[in-house]
Amino acid sequence: MTEAEKAAPPNAGGLKRTGKNAFWMVIERVIHLGVAFVVSFIVAAQLGAEDYGRLAVGMALLSLLLPISNIIGQCLVRDMAAEPGSAMRVYTAGVVVAGLVTSVIVLLVGIGVIFTVGLGTDTGIIIMVLVGSSLLRPLNTVDVFFLKRLESKRTVKIRIAVGVALGAVRIGLLLVGFGVTVIAWTYVVEAMLASIGMWVAFRRVNKDFTWEFNAQRIRTLLKEFTPLFIASSSALVFMKLDQVMLAALSSLSETGVFGLAASLAETPRFPLVALLGSLAPRLLALKNRDPDLYWAKLADVSRLVTLLGYGLTLGLIFVMAPLAPLLLPPDYDGISLVIVILALTTPFACLGGILLYVTNWEKLYREAIVRNLVAAALSVGLNFWLLPRYGAVGAAITTLIVTIYVYVIGAGMARRTRPVFWLTLPTLEPISSGRTLWAHRQQSKRERAELRKLAAEFSEVDDGPTDSR
Repeated sequence: MTEAEKAAPPNAGGLKRTGKNAFWMVIERVIHLGVAFVVSFIVAAQLGAEDYGRLAVGMALLSLLLPISNIIGQCLVRDMAAEPGSAMRVYTAGVVVAGLVTSVIVLLVGIGVIFTVGLGTDTGIIIMVLVGSSLLRPLNTVDVFFLKRLESKRTVKIRIAVGVALGAVRIGLLLVGFGVTVIAWTYVVEAMLASIGMWVAFRRVNKDFTWEFNAQRIRTLLKEFTPLFIASSSALVFMKLDQVMLAALSSLSETGVFGLAASLAETPRFPLVALLGSLAPRLLALKNRDPDLYWAKLADVSRLVTLLGYGLTLGLIFVMAPLAPLLLPPDYDGISLVIVILALTTPFACLGGILLYVTNWEKLYREAIVRNLVAAALSVGLNFWLLPRYGAVGAAITTLIVTIYVYVIGAGMARRTRPVFWLTLPTLEPISSGRTLWAHRQQSKRERAELRKLAAEFSEVDDGPTDSR
């Protein structure tokens, strides 16, 4: 590749399609944010802190399974880019692996429930209903097909419709007197409707689709998926362990306070997750074509996402934290401080999004597993010290400390992830990040203007008079 080719801006048509795809994914997250904001407050207020605590424990365990489709999707995007002619075989392997892994984890959670709270208790029933809803999600891997084609608009509309409808159903059920168990079952319905809708959309576009089972492909994907899932799940363990331990070391009411605060603090990050997801295919293509430019663009993405994370942090501290107590009953007393502490984790979580993608693309699984297992051990130790004394506030402090370790300190300690540490660490300084992004944007505009001027000059030469004889 020549220097001129490297310096040339990306194809305008590709940028436009990427922008539209990113727009739809961000719109989905913004709508989800609005729905979750309204529904979370109403559900929490109607159920009370104790029943909402039961729901929070179940949702914390369900969150361990939600990354399955996302992780498999990342692997499928990579494999489809490398082998465009094997899309059906690759997708079939993805569904099989997602189904197998989900089934095993649901079985393990069921065994754990039997030996702890018991299947016959309200908490045990709610946990199994929520975790069991994940068995309906393996077909959701079709989303990667639309993401790869930059056509996420189709699946986004389906998820928006299902999310809004089920949010309204939950509110209606509570207002007519139904309790927490019925609310848990609505998550099963939501998972079923979303999976069916996305599968129908997929078959309409791929009328000639056939399942192509290939044992070698399935084994290869399972082998690659397992360490990445362990790495991701170990990260979720330290993030969600607080809610499970809080129920055991403090009370379900404190669990409800922390669970709602965590939901209100984490849900606004979804647009940032969508933005990263929409940029991933272009970054991955750039990585294969021009590694130096890939790292430069990755640094810019980190700057952008972290700046947005700082804006989100300020919104949580100065808007959400004062507003929450005004909309909730007295048993959620103290939730403002919990929201403020959890809001401070947002910029570091943004760095974690960059780290997760690099971990997958560079196959840094061992480092991720070690880093997250150390974080989980640190979380357990802090929880035993803080939770009996400070309840939900103690859980928030643990989350902040462990998040900084796993996404910043831990990444800097391992040799192979140290380049990511040095790339992302400067992006935590918002002023220089903003100036750098602005400078790069202005430079890109100048390059495009020069290219347009050059193209116009060539056009004039081509259209000029010819020597006729």
